[in-house]
Amino acid sequence: MKLKKLTALFLSAAMILTFTACGSDSNTPGKTQPATEAESDNVSEPESESASPVTAGFDADYTGIEDIKIALIAETSGGSFWGNIEQGFLEATAARGWESVYWAPSDATTGDAGVLDLAETALIQGYNVICPVINDISIFEDFLNRAREAGVLVIDFNADPGEGYVPAQVGIDSTESGRQQGEMIGKFATEMGFEEINYVNMSIALSNTPQQAVKAGALEGIAGSFAGAVNEVGEGESESNAATAQDAIGALFIAHPEINTIICCDMYSAVGAAAYIEESGLQGKVIACGLSLDADALMRVKSGALSATSSVDSVYMGGEQLCGVVEKITAGEEFEYKNFPPKIWVLPDEVDDYASENGITIQ
Repeated sequence: MKLKKLTALFLSAAMILTFTACGSDSNTPGKTQPATEAESDNVSEPESESASPVTAGFDADYTGIEDIKIALIAETSGGSFWGNIEQGFLEATAARGWESVYWAPSDATTGDAGVLDLAETALIQGYNVICPVINDISIFEDFLNRAREAGVLVIDFNADPGEGYVPAQVGIDSTESGRQQGEMIGKFATEMGFEEINYVNMSIALSNTPQQAVKAGALEGIAGSFAGAVNEVGEGESESNAATAQDAIGALFIAHPEINTIICCDMYSAVGAAAYIEESGLQGKVIACGLSLDADALMRVKSGALSATSSVDSVYMGGEQLCGVVEKITAGEEFEYKNFPPKIWVLPDEVDDYASENGITIQ
């Protein structure tokens, strides 16, 4: 636990954007079309070096922030992941009487640049708490410096730029997420009587550092829950497309028919893996875990194409968890730098109950 306090800040730069109304403010930039949870694992680790570090530590005081005006700036909007985050955020801030907006770039392909533009806009409009998704820390450094100078609290959302840049982050911990998947894989492999695990690793791109952290965590989890040998026989890329993932998995199976496990580091790969297993009649022979809690994933678990499926409690993450961290910091209380939301797992015998409890219709 670290007791963190934060500095005060003033805004300098100005910029002009064309806006489309969204969220709870009429002056909010536009949002993108609905997206999937795949983006939740597509975040960058902190850079190992920086030409001009934002700060050597956070010993400033943010207790002067009283009337909270908060902006959550996401990579996208809609879908089972970001849509739930927006819902939780707007509900939790409304319950506290905070002025709040949820913004996302109108063009998802703009990536960090689009998020930075909106963060700058929030700074200009006087938001005193700004929570952007910071993947590439290098392009956010000037913004972070000016935010601190102006006394604006910046909390990273769903990425991890490092403690030298922001006082706290709220979102998915790639290694821990992978570790939980690995523990489940090891459990299933043991129950299925596997003598060894012959796995392939699937991610959006093999160069994606956070998804390599998911893989590393998965291997840690497997090592702790499976006594047999663990062999990697290949890796593939989904390129953010489930059909591409399915084709890549099919090619790997042709080359390595001994595959009995697919480690999925992104949702596109999980959907592709489920489709391949189902179409190839490999239910009960190949282990793969889903990364969402929507109707499709639940149906795949029920059919045996997925061994289980999971996701974080994204409503809680964007709502009570994020707001709770803001409250602790502005009150001068103790808080954690990393805030990983609870992960929810649904096993085959739990599908019907989970769907019923959450109003999800499955076939």
